[in-house]
Amino acid sequence: MIGIILVTHGNFGAELLRTAEMIVGAQDGVETIAMQNGSSLVDIADEIESVISKYEDSGAIVFTDMFGGSPSNIAMAYLGSRNVEVVSGINLPLLIKAFSVRKENKSLRMMCSECAESGRESIIVAGELLKDRS
Repeated sequence: MIGIILVTHGNFGAELLRTAEMIVGAQDGVETIAMQNGSSLVDIADEIESVISKYEDSGAIVFTDMFGGSPSNIAMAYLGSRNVEVVSGINLPLLIKAFSVRKENKSLRMMCSECAESGRESIIVAGELLKDRS
């Protein structure tokens, strides 16, 4: 099973996982890494590397909270080297999509593509949507 690794600022990843599991149930093969105020970039990189090594055979997707942030920048160092992909901009619908598509045994690339699309499509300005319907 493809591993899912959430690397985020603060406890966002752990809380996001907890919330997703409240909706879809407990998940295996999911790890969270929190970058706290004052965290060492080297320590975070070591932690990411350690977790990625658990999924060398199956592959892993590292989800980060925002592109260009330290979690994302550190995670991108592992792109391509160990069957790893990085997807930035994690949100709840995207994470739930990841849990569902990895059960379908899709390729790492296809899984990432579907997750990113789901995340983008989940952003709705309710007022604009309702205005278009009236």
